[in-house]
Amino acid sequence: RRRTREIGFKLRHMIDKIPTQREGGFSDNVSKIELETVAEAILHFEAVKKRFLDINSWELLAGKGFGEFSLCDKNGNLFFDLPQVHCYIRIKVPTLPNLSEDQYDWVQIEKFETEKTETSESIYIRARPAESPQNNHPTTSHFFKDKATCNFIINRTSKIVTVEIHGRNEKSNIEDVTVFEKVRNAIVSTGAKIIGSNIQWKSLIEGLIKKDEK
Repeated sequence: RRRTREIGFKLRHMIDKIPTQREGGFSDNVSKIELETVAEAILHFEAVKKRFLDINSWELLAGKGFGEFSLCDKNGNLFFDLPQVHCYIRIKVPTLPNLSEDQYDWVQIEKFETEKTETSESIYIRARPAESPQNNHPTTSHFFKDKATCNFIINRTSKIVTVEIHGRNEKSNIEDVTVFEKVRNAIVSTGAKIIGSNIQWKSLIEGLIKKDEK
């Protein structure tokens, strides 16, 4: 029982890192798989972790219509190492790209944390809408305002592997932008809040957690 309480505390501690929902929209997407043995779960978690940390391959995992996700360094250049705090994720929305010079939405990684015990292991990444590191406009280059966060968690507890993506405080970015950008951001963010995020993130989750075919 004490071990069960310890596992529960570790999971609760990881979930508690997600910012409190205060305004705007939110989304919660979770998928889990139970393996036959702990050894099998450990191996599968390693496979999930490898996919999860390869942000440049998310589009391939999620499939058609997901959008283009690229990991970039603090200067906005493509980055092919493991994600780090202060790295950016560059996003191209497939139907309505950003109207800025580079046509990308940008988020910045502000937290990257790992935890491991005898029975569980987790990785948590929090990303927040940010200005583009490639131009001189100090305004958020994303369809959500910078109060929004996207929170990614992968976890293994005993034989169960879980992938979670939680959006919080999602409000349309319609301040300090051009009229055309206001319209575009309102359309994209409204779609994301109603159905887009759930469809998009669910496809990524399924791509991350799937078992490799033998």
